[in-house]
Amino acid sequence: MRDERLENTVWRLRVGLLWLVLLGIVGVAALLAYERHWGSYVQWIPWAILGLILVSLVLVVLAPGIGTKKLAQVVTLITIVVSFVGMWQHFDANYDAAAENPQYAAQWEQMSIIDKVWEVGGGTVGQVPIYAAAALIPVALSLLMATAGLGEEEQPGEYVDPRQRR
Repeated sequence: MRDERLENTVWRLRVGLLWLVLLGIVGVAALLAYERHWGSYVQWIPWAILGLILVSLVLVVLAPGIGTKKLAQVVTLITIVVSFVGMWQHFDANYDAAAENPQYAAQWEQMSIIDKVWEVGGGTVGQVPIYAAAALIPVALSLLMATAGLGEEEQPGEYVDPRQRR
């Protein structure tokens, strides 16, 4: 009875996380579409990442297993790396645009590097949303967490008699 409740709880958590992934994909796609984020090949990268996450989501639902878990791990790692690169690119674009901002043009050259980073990182300077590039990270992490336990019959180090396996 306890095992059934545990399995039911794990199943519900997995389904909830998979719904979060789907809603995250839709939300980030809507954000990218609203921003018309397709002007150059670099701007298509988050769309490709969304596609990878979607394929992984479909595989988790239709073919759960250790291979799907490994794919989700790779997709999550790629997503995190690409998101950090995107954040850097957004930061860099805002930093470069700061000298042309009428509010900062006169004082930008005299500001310390810490003050410049603070202003750009806080979103005060520039038009490109830095943290928008990080929107894919929680989506990928939700996918990764939804694969916890896939393809594992027993806990590591735990002996299970083969006659008791399903």
